[in-house]
Amino acid sequence: MSRFERLITWSTMMLLVGSCIAMFVHSSNNAMAWNMEKAPELGPASQLTLQAEDGSMSDLKMVDGRLSWGVEPQQSTQSVAYVHIGALLPLLMSQEERVEERAALRERLTEDAQVLIDQLDTIKSNMEDLTPGEEEHQAQLQMGQAIAQQLQSFQQEAIAEEDAKTSEQLEKCYRELVAAVNVVADRQKIDTVFRFIPTDDEFSTGDSNSAMLQIRLRTFLRYPDRDDITEDIAEELNLTLE
Repeated sequence: MSRFERLITWSTMMLLVGSCIAMFVHSSNNAMAWNMEKAPELGPASQLTLQAEDGSMSDLKMVDGRLSWGVEPQQSTQSVAYVHIGALLPLLMSQEERVEERAALRERLTEDAQVLIDQLDTIKSNMEDLTPGEEEHQAQLQMGQAIAQQLQSFQQEAIAEEDAKTSEQLEKCYRELVAAVNVVADRQKIDTVFRFIPTDDEFSTGDSNSAMLQIRLRTFLRYPDRDDITEDIAEELNLTLE
């Protein structure tokens, strides 16, 4: 075989080998892509046993709709959500029934205080017609001082009573909020619900202590918006968020 013939033969063989390699690679890529798209589904299975690097075994199974890897209740997946109660409590407190209840209390306390104020005005008017040092003037003065002390005590009691009413209503609003959270959580199969303050909410004005308190109350620094169920709770309570 001449040198020219050998060159032609080797060139032809190299072309054939290159074509075969290209066809094999292309076929392998197609097969891998097909396998990824058509990967077989496993199961159904009641349990999957996993082995750790140290050789220990752990059984993965479904318990009450949750993936579980042990016998303890905490050894299972938990779904989590959170609610901005600071956006809901003011709306509950501003409902007409509660506003009217607080207004009625304030009106009653104001009327009771006005009785004492009127008595003081009467005593003041009476003293204008009396000469200082006279027995009647001294009696009116002592009576006025007693009523003034009574009025001061009443005002302190009124503040405490209004504060107690506000506290009572806040607790009722909180109970309503928790009840709504339980309804929504049961419906959406949520295990744990946290309260939170959005990081984007502006701080209220105050001193450095107030700012630090607001920072400490913001327990979440980063969170997925999809887990915020505040709007769901508002809908359950028939509230409209601003």
